[in-house]
Amino acid sequence: MTTTTSQVNVLLVKIGTEPGLEKIPLILKSYDSRIRTFGILNHPQQEHNYDVAVTSTQQAVLGAHSEYLCHSLYVRPELFERLAKDEGRILRMYDRVAIHDLQSVDTPSAPIPRFDNSLDARSQLFLRQAAYWDYVIETFSLHAVVAQNYGHNGWDAVLQAVAEARDIPYLFFHEVRPFLGSLFVHESVSDLGSTELGRTLLNMSIDGVHMIPDSSVRANRLRNQVLGTPITSTVDSLKKETQSCTPLRRAILLCRELKNPSGFLKRRLRAYGRRKSNRRSMRDEETSWSKQPLSKDYIFCELQSQPNGTTAIKVSEFADQRESIAMVAKNLPHGWTLVVKESDRQWSRMYPRRQNFWSQIAHIPNVHIVPYTSTSRTLALGARAVLESSYSSLALDAIRNMVPVLIFGKTHIGSLPGVYRIRTDSDLQRALEHISSPDFSLGDSANLQEHLRRFADVVREATLEGALSSQPRNLSPLEYDEYFNRVNSNVARVIFAWLKIRKIA
Repeated sequence: MTTTTSQVNVLLVKIGTEPGLEKIPLILKSYDSRIRTFGILNHPQQEHNYDVAVTSTQQAVLGAHSEYLCHSLYVRPELFERLAKDEGRILRMYDRVAIHDLQSVDTPSAPIPRFDNSLDARSQLFLRQAAYWDYVIETFSLHAVVAQNYGHNGWDAVLQAVAEARDIPYLFFHEVRPFLGSLFVHESVSDLGSTELGRTLLNMSIDGVHMIPDSSVRANRLRNQVLGTPITSTVDSLKKETQSCTPLRRAILLCRELKNPSGFLKRRLRAYGRRKSNRRSMRDEETSWSKQPLSKDYIFCELQSQPNGTTAIKVSEFADQRESIAMVAKNLPHGWTLVVKESDRQWSRMYPRRQNFWSQIAHIPNVHIVPYTSTSRTLALGARAVLESSYSSLALDAIRNMVPVLIFGKTHIGSLPGVYRIRTDSDLQRALEHISSPDFSLGDSANLQEHLRRFADVVREATLEGALSSQPRNLSPLEYDEYFNRVNSNVARVIFAWLKIRKIA
């Protein structure tokens, strides 16, 4: 897409809204005076450096935009035809809206009904958001969209789908475990795992306006993330964090909540409903634990929590984790089992499983459910293979220890030895045939270590140091200044390089 006007209109989705990163829009504009920035804030009153603040996440979650009614907005038939392929995925993604504290976001004005999480409510929310983002792109004559992350909260997924349907160039940054502190750059979710665009943009940026070099510790930190020490138990660390909430701290939080009696009651009722669902889910899980001894040959799967971006976006082939579990269980070699465990990150059951989730899985032949207190790392390293939805620290730890990984979804570690990307039954059957062969091996440890070191270097050369939705901890004031200066400048420079490649600026 080449702009024909003297003005370049860029929508920045939550880029420049986090503390310390507010300069990104200003630096971007300094590279080309034609650039105008349009932004999405965290809340309507937030101070910003955009030319125009389009809306905020507080308004976007439920599509609380007065323009929808005041301007008779609707989804154009030709647009809906292109959005239809995304509708089912986004309706499922609205699970993230359902668990949101809806007391903290704006509610659409009457006569739009209250969001009750019904199919009709989700469908109407999709239409309302699609119509609004189409209006925004048209009204502000947007030439490009750049986002803090891929669309994974509902409203931003609709924005991404509308932009792509209208052939508006879309760039997003992505930070992912286990490479926290490294920003990948992509134009589409289907590109996750590719480092080509990132390398191109970084090289172009270095050749043009000088980029600020990485910190002295970045290369070692990234290598340690790839080659590093075994992961610790998330259960223990999360419990320690919870236990650190002292009675005084709880009393302070309670006083704050009581300042809004109506909201306090609603939150308490919501919390009670979630605890009730949690208890039901945990009972279902406990009655589904297998009483048989663990078999010698098994594949291990630690489930992802739901809803999250991994299960909603990166594993587009499977609408539910039950489907991937059944697929693997049906294709297992004779005598093998699939061991399934609740995620360590779910020890408090923050996201309750749907009704009868565990009993449904337990009835699948060859599936063995173990208690959530079992140690995931021990089970993973004793398995013939690890099953992952996309990628995680556990998957990388398995590879480091010569255990192959079957991955359902887009992944950044697909080039590593022993990683099998599974899309179809045929993919799975070939992978299992390879893994179960008597002479299967991932090679020797020295070759694997060298491959991992090269992989860490590839990631470093194609990613930016930093984050857009969080801040590092335990830095000195001078180090914080250096960090924010680096992230502000380098993110703006990469965005500008992308606009140049796309012939927008």
